[in-house]
Amino acid sequence: MQRIIDMILRRNRPEPAVPHCPDHHVEMLLRGKMGRPARFSDQTEEEYTLIYYCPVPDCAQVAMVDRKRSQIPVPGSPQPRPDYARYSDGA
Repeated sequence: MQRIIDMILRRNRPEPAVPHCPDHHVEMLLRGKMGRPARFSDQTEEEYTLIYYCPVPDCAQVAMVDRKRSQIPVPGSPQPRPDYARYSDGA
């Protein structure tokens, strides 16, 4: 919701940068994300967790960054779900 308010008020907030490893001071790499698109037709916001890791060998530093994704439902028809969120038909 905060992102929509920022768009209405025309605020330009920079996206947060990729986290850096506190031990080695190098950019961390994206390992994956946890979360999925909105599960209900009237749900407008879903939170994702991005997981980053340090690329230096034998370093166990991990960073988790929470992001929110918004969608506005269209009156009368549900939003189409992305292809990666559809169940497999076995094909």
